Amino acid sequence: MSTENVNKNTETKMQFILDGDKELKEVPRDKCKPVEYPIRYKLKNAFEVFVRVDGTENYWISNYGRCVNNLNRKDKGTFFKHKEGKCNCTVFETEYYITSCLMKKQRNGKRKPDSRKKKTEIVFKLNTTEQERNSTLEEMQKADDARLYTIESDRNRRDTTLAGLVAETFLAGYKGRTKIWHKDGDETNNWYKNLLTVTPDDYKGLRAGTVTWQELNIGQEYIECENKASHQAYRVYNGIRERCGYTKDNDKIRKCYDDTAMWQGWIDNPKSFVRWYLEHYYECGDEEMDVDKDLFGDGSGMYHPDFCCILPKGLNTLLANSKKHYKEGGTPENTLPLGVRYSNRRKKYYGEITFTGAERPIPLSEWDTPEEAFAEYRRMKQADILRVAAEYKGKIPDYIYKKLLEVEVEPY
Repeated sequence: MSTENVNKNTETKMQFILDGDKELKEVPRDKCKPVEYPIRYKLKNAFEVFVRVDGTENYWISNYGRCVNNLNRKDKGTFFKHKEGKCNCTVFETEYYITSCLMKKQRNGKRKPDSRKKKTEIVFKLNTTEQERNSTLEEMQKADDARLYTIESDRNRRDTTLAGLVAETFLAGYKGRTKIWHKDGDETNNWYKNLLTVTPDDYKGLRAGTVTWQELNIGQEYIECENKASHQAYRVYNGIRERCGYTKDNDKIRKCYDDTAMWQGWIDNPKSFVRWYLEHYYECGDEEMDVDKDLFGDGSGMYHPDFCCILPKGLNTLLANSKKHYKEGGTPENTLPLGVRYSNRRKKYYGEITFTGAERPIPLSEWDTPEEAFAEYRRMKQADILRVAAEYKGKIPDYIYKKLLEVEVEPY
């Protein structure tokens, strides 16, 4: 084996996480806890992880304080989502145990278990696997064939809080620190690194305002789990490369889709894109998020760290150029300005716009020249952008909102 291959095999795999200040950080992946019972559920962001609640079979809690369960679902691949924020939560823990009863001999010579003399032999610890339970059962049955051993279970209700579930799953425990404090004072924010375990006395002081959590000067270890942050970012990266016409055959970028291309630095070092993407990623409700190259771009159509930003799909669609239209034929010299159409019957130019949220396009006034038609269309389009920007204010980063106020709709 070559030295290069040895280095690749021994290279420590890293994972991106957010630190307490929500700054991007890399940690060794082998220091992160594997998720043993993963579920398919729409994540809040690339760093969210759902972990099965200890002692249960049907409840999962995320490091962002979201709880789901499939307890009463016929389709166990679908989930009920609990309320979020400052609220109580009920989970049902499953306890397994082995019972035994004597095998009573009947007149016909066969043996039948005497259920009247059933007794509990062993109670399993929480979260033992089915394989472990069956293995124990098999061993006990082999050692004593005079009794019949079976596995039984009980479901026990436990009332807790969302913050409590997050703390017991993602925060290391400390003796005597039985209370949970929200660092930012917002008890609806159950992000795991916003939580701190404290003693009852410290909790009283924090509630009374006689001390701050920083003044307590106590450490808190957080349990990191394997996430899909890099996986999501690489999926976006590969989608952009595909749109740009990247092929391994000639190892270069071919321009397509209006001369779209990717910056060579991202081509040579995909991890640099992953870091950029995760540093700039944010959520906007339940909207899908897109990488946009035009809002801050220079008109070159280049996916470049200086030009790109992340936008909700609704905004990205609004800003994307419309399909090209032609006066007649599909030649470049007959290309009409953005949003402009030509009526062969009336020999007039007119704009056509579909306002955000509307289902049908609206034809604008008729004009003698495409420039006049575009001037009207541009006023309407920019008004639509300003209206939508106002709706997204507070949901998107401020630098993106301010840039939207400066958007100039260009004809080509």
